Amino acid sequence: MSEFLNPGDTFPSITLSLAGGGTFSLPENLETPMTIALFYRGHWWPYCRRLLAGYEERRAAFQEEGVSIIAGTVDTQEKTLEVSKDLGFPVAYGMTRADGDAMGSWWEERRDHIQPSEFVITKSGKVMMSTYSNSPIGRMDPAEALTLIKFLNAQRAKAK
Repeated sequence: MSEFLNPGDTFPSITLSLAGGGTFSLPENLETPMTIALFYRGHWWPYCRRLLAGYEERRAAFQEEGVSIIAGTVDTQEKTLEVSKDLGFPVAYGMTRADGDAMGSWWEERRDHIQPSEFVITKSGKVMMSTYSNSPIGRMDPAEALTLIKFLNAQRAKAK
């Protein structure tokens, strides 16, 4: 594991292979004022699926706040397609240890997967928030993330 990404750090350049086809390069392809990037263990873990479902339930509200969502996993394309079929945001597959190291994520050696790592990234590629876990729990809750982003946007609007 390399160093954690902290607020103000530039997100490392990572090209993700999307389950539906194509690639997405972080932070180069960011288009919205903020992006939530969720990196999860795999299709087999219920907490991961529940977290993704929670972000999907709030996806429209995040969009209203200028936030897009992307997720990534070490899973195969086939398994990632199973998970992503009910999601309206892109999900990447085949993430590597090098990807995890670039983001400062914990990597579980025994089962060879990334531990939960979540980020809010600005359009310019700066990390606003980062959440890391060295186990299956301790994640960026979708409801709390939405509440915080609404608060931050309201503060920005007041300052104008």
